[in-house]
Amino acid sequence: MLVPRTEHVGERPTWDCRVCGQPWPCATAKVELGEQYQKFPHGLAVYLGSCMIEAIDDWAAGSGGPPADLYDRFLGWADPAAP
Repeated sequence: MLVPRTEHVGERPTWDCRVCGQPWPCATAKVELGEQYQKFPHGLAVYLGSCMIEAIDDWAAGSGGPPADLYDRFLGWADPAAP
């Protein structure tokens, strides 16, 4: 799997971007990750899915549960079927 190269990463346990403070993946992270995984879209889905699982664990341990837009936030924007 490719290791993402971006400063816009999720800060645990809140999963807000370390750089801009927006919910992660922020707009910049989506662009940069999309570019990096352009030839490996399924790898991007695996990476984001693993981040989502970690985020669920963090939210369950702290704030009582994940946000309602969990799927859209982590996976909904990354379409492995897209060219």
